[in-house]
Amino acid sequence: MLTGSNYPPFTQIDWPQQGMVTELVAAAMAESPEPERYRIRWRDDWATHLDAIRDKSYDMGFPWYRPDCATYQQDDARCVDFHFSDPVVELVILMFVRADNEFPFTQDADIEGRTLCRPSGYFTHDLDRPGRGWLTRDVVKLVQPDTPEACFNLLMAGEVDAVTVNEFLGVQQMFKAQLTEAVVPLPRPVSTQSLHVIISKTHWRATSLLYRFNAGLARLKQSEAYAEIVSRHLAYYWEQLKG
Repeated sequence: MLTGSNYPPFTQIDWPQQGMVTELVAAAMAESPEPERYRIRWRDDWATHLDAIRDKSYDMGFPWYRPDCATYQQDDARCVDFHFSDPVVELVILMFVRADNEFPFTQDADIEGRTLCRPSGYFTHDLDRPGRGWLTRDVVKLVQPDTPEACFNLLMAGEVDAVTVNEFLGVQQMFKAQLTEAVVPLPRPVSTQSLHVIISKTHWRATSLLYRFNAGLARLKQSEAYAEIVSRHLAYYWEQLKG
């Protein structure tokens, strides 16, 4: 199984149990029918992961967002090449704005004409989903620098109106850059996204691996252990941010 670090609280090699999702995946594997032995390998260059899983250098990988494969993104490479497990955890995607430049986001029309920032390589399907089409209709401008830090720098320089990333990443950047008084998240989510285990569709055991993991994850979610793992990691995450 392949994962990478620098993604707290989800996967972080020096985190307790190496992160929330890492512990959840391990617990789900332990609950799977006829559990198998496995190893988790760490590679911090996330850009290489999909190719390594696609060519079956690794059997499975985590954690990955799932595009909208059921409707308008069937041709996305992830939908074409990979099976996705059931959701391991769900994340809220928010807009982070300058405290001195808050604006309403009670409906999608409020965002028209705005300039948004999301790092290069991050998904954008939630910005362009059916009924929204912010990008295809060219009603918002999307800026995509290399890192989340760069997005927040652009926000503070007044070059973008909002940074749109998941709640944990955004809050982490606020604390890291000492922006807790200067930046606020807007309360209405841009979207809710889930993190999954992925398996190459050409893997000779793809169906079996997917079934076993999903069965173990279902058992885990029916127990008290799932909520205990999540709440423990969230508590540790907030403690680390607050110092």
